[in-house]
Amino acid sequence: MKLLIGVLVVTASVAWAKDTVDVEVKAIHSVTHEDQGRRSVLDKGIMGTHAPTRQVESFNLDTVIKGERVLLACDDPKGCEAPALGAYKGELRRSKWIKLTFGLPLAHKEVSRWYKIAGSW
Repeated sequence: MKLLIGVLVVTASVAWAKDTVDVEVKAIHSVTHEDQGRRSVLDKGIMGTHAPTRQVESFNLDTVIKGERVLLACDDPKGCEAPALGAYKGELRRSKWIKLTFGLPLAHKEVSRWYKIAGSW
């Protein structure tokens, strides 16, 4: 029984381990896409396919991660704000997504957004 608990604890700690990487934002690109937030999806479900769609402005990032040029595409249904150019810590998940945390200007509120690794620039 103790062995089983030990194996579960080790497995859980490995599964929840964070792989942090240094993300250096070099450029920011504005993109527009259809809103996929809860409210928009609910409106589409109630009003049908002919309901007007909302467009959301989001930002994709040109970054340098581990010495490689990486394009990060916003993969958050709420859209992604534009971080300031500079260096941040990101959390790498399944080698496809990065959770980037940065502060918003003036409000100094910390937000975390998901970005998908979309290639190189």
